[in-house]
Amino acid sequence: MKFPSKGQVNRVMQTYPPGTRVELVSMDDPYTDLKPGSLGTVDFMDDTDTVHVNWDSGSTLGAVYGVDAIKPVSDVDGTVKSQILEVRATGKTNMFDVNAVRRIALRMGFHELAHFIETDRDTYVSFVLTGKRGSQQKRGEKP
Repeated sequence: MKFPSKGQVNRVMQTYPPGTRVELVSMDDPYTDLKPGSLGTVDFMDDTDTVHVNWDSGSTLGAVYGVDAIKPVSDVDGTVKSQILEVRATGKTNMFDVNAVRRIALRMGFHELAHFIETDRDTYVSFVLTGKRGSQQKRGEKP
């Protein structure tokens, strides 16, 4: 088995930090019940470039980078939605001040929300503006 370089591991870690919601695209494991479209949350990544995921189905099977395929999910899920609502409830900032919301989220330990804002600011702003999850509103559609 060829191990990945430190640079490759670091790139994958930046793409899939803990708390990132992911969707399974494909998996090279004939014994798994996971199917393309399965959703989960990244738990951690090891030095062999395996992204360990807590799948919504209860599975904890890791996705081997370069063998299996996963992709980040650009949507406001239950965890991120509840974190947005908790930050809003503090009354400490205008929810459109995205940088302030991200700082507050980090102080509150809401790493999923901070990462979501960093990676998909447009979907965050759309949710705050319309109250709809990212996949429920098509681009150009009026709320």
